[in-house]
Amino acid sequence: MANLLDALKNAGLADAKKIKKAEQAKKQQVHKELKSSAPKAVQPTSEPVVAKEQAIQNVELQVRERLAAVYRGAAVPDTGGRKKFYFQTPDQFIECMMLSDVASALLDRGKYAIVANEAADDYIVVRRSAALAIEAIDKKRVIVLRRQEC
Repeated sequence: MANLLDALKNAGLADAKKIKKAEQAKKQQVHKELKSSAPKAVQPTSEPVVAKEQAIQNVELQVRERLAAVYRGAAVPDTGGRKKFYFQTPDQFIECMMLSDVASALLDRGKYAIVANEAADDYIVVRRSAALAIEAIDKKRVIVLRRQEC
């Protein structure tokens, strides 16, 4: 196309203004063609967001189910007594539990642990194995667990 315009200019049939105008028209045409043939920008859909939210809900449900399975029968019965046992919660409050002498001794030895209950609104005494299972799922729920040295 440039050769044709140069030939017209040399022949005196076109001047510089007409050539420049023709070149601009050609560039605009090429630009329009590129714009129309370019893939359209993919509009973000809510599908990935919905899928991500669904995946999060599924994981939370599985965690709740695993915790419920561990909590079933985990609480040690008859730990109440006259001895006060103070402990600090994760939100920096000092709580007190009334424990029996035996439960307090087992807690001190690391055989028992204090964990948040299933609803996480109170604390219960559980055996060490249950506390370790709960800790594997959610570390924040285990409040008192003495580490045993071998």
